[in-house]
Amino acid sequence: MGDDALSPDATRMAVHDRYVAVNGDHPMTVADDAYARQHFVPATPEALELMLAGRLPLPSYVLSDGTPMVPADHGRLAEVAGGVDRLHDWFVAFREDDPAAGEQEWVGYLSGQHVCLREVTPVRIKQVAERVAEAAAAVDLLRRDPHDPVARGMLGEAVDGVLGVSGLDSLLLPMTAYDRLRLGGPTPREQWVDAPRAAFLTPAPPVWPVRTERLLLRPYAASDAEAFVDAWASDEWTSLLLTRPMNRAEVVEMVRRRTESDSVEFLSLVVTTHDGTVVGDSILHLQGTGLSEGEIGWTILPQHGGRGYATEAARAVLRLGFEHYGLRRIVANLDARNDRSAALCERLGMRREVHRVGDFWSKGTWTSSYEYALLREEWRAGS
Repeated sequence: MGDDALSPDATRMAVHDRYVAVNGDHPMTVADDAYARQHFVPATPEALELMLAGRLPLPSYVLSDGTPMVPADHGRLAEVAGGVDRLHDWFVAFREDDPAAGEQEWVGYLSGQHVCLREVTPVRIKQVAERVAEAAAAVDLLRRDPHDPVARGMLGEAVDGVLGVSGLDSLLLPMTAYDRLRLGGPTPREQWVDAPRAAFLTPAPPVWPVRTERLLLRPYAASDAEAFVDAWASDEWTSLLLTRPMNRAEVVEMVRRRTESDSVEFLSLVVTTHDGTVVGDSILHLQGTGLSEGEIGWTILPQHGGRGYATEAARAVLRLGFEHYGLRRIVANLDARNDRSAALCERLGMRREVHRVGDFWSKGTWTSSYEYALLREEWRAGS
C-alpha cells in the first residue's frame, strides 16, 4: 500500500461523505435497513476504493450502522465491459446518437442515483427514462379524457409493459421511506406506477343493478345458487361451456367464490327479470394494454331460452363496457359448435375475426373456436 493510500476506515468514511453530499444526511430507520439488506449487499473494500476513484457507482444505501450497500451485481458491468478501465467507454456507447446524454447518464450512474432500478445498466436506464416520458404524456391526455384509447394504450405500455417492451412495474424496485427523504417527494414507483394505476387503470364499478327493458344485471348473491343447480347438473347444457357439470355443493361453492371476489377487472353478473327471477348470467373481463379491451360471455338457463334474454343482457354488457369502462374493443370467444352464441354475436353487430381449427382441448376432444369482436366506434354507429 502506498504512502498516500487511505486506511480501510478512512476509505469508508470518505465514501460515506460523498454519499451524503449526493443524497443528503437523512436517518435510516429499522425498516429502511431491512429493505436495503433485502435488495442489496455490503460493498467490498476493493469496491469502496474504486468508488473513491470515480470508477464504480457510490453505494445505493448506507445503513444506520454505516455499512455501505450496493447491488449484488455492482461490479458486473465492469466485467461485461472488459474491465473497469473500459467501463466508461462501454457505458456511453449506448448513447452513440447523443453523447451528451450518455455522459450525463454516466455521471448519474456513478452517483448511485439509479437506486430505483432492479437492474442498473445503460439499457435499463434508457428504458426507464422512455417509459416515464410515455407515462407522463399519457397521464396528461387522460386527465382530459379518461377514456382516450391511445392514452390508455400508452399508459398500459409504460406501466405494465407489452410484448417486447418492459414496463415500469417490472423495471422499478419498491424503494423505502428513506428514499422519499432523499428525493424530496414520492419515489419513482409511487409517482409513475402506483399513482397512474390508481387514477386511470383501476376501474370503478357502475351503480348496480344495470336495468334494461326487461332485465336487471347485478353481482352475485349467495341466494342465487339454487337457480343454477339444475342447469349445471346437465351434460347437455354444459357441453359447450368451459366447465364440466357440477353438483349442488359445487354450484353453491362457485357462487360463494363469486360473491366474495373483489376483482375490479372481472365482472360476473346475474341476470334477472324485474321481478327477481334468475334467467342466466353474464361476464365482462377487462383486459389488454391499459385495460382498454374486454371479453364478454353469457349463459341463459334452459327454461328461459328463446325469449331474447341473452341478446338483451349482452347489449347491456356491451354498453357497460364501452360507455362506463371506456373500452375500445370487446371480444367474445366461443366453441365453434355453439351456433346459437355465434348467431347472437352477429345480432350484436360483432364480426367473426378468427376461426381456429382444432385449437382447444375441451372435455376429452380437440375443438375449434371462434373469436368475434366489436370496436367502440362500430358499436356507436350500430347503436
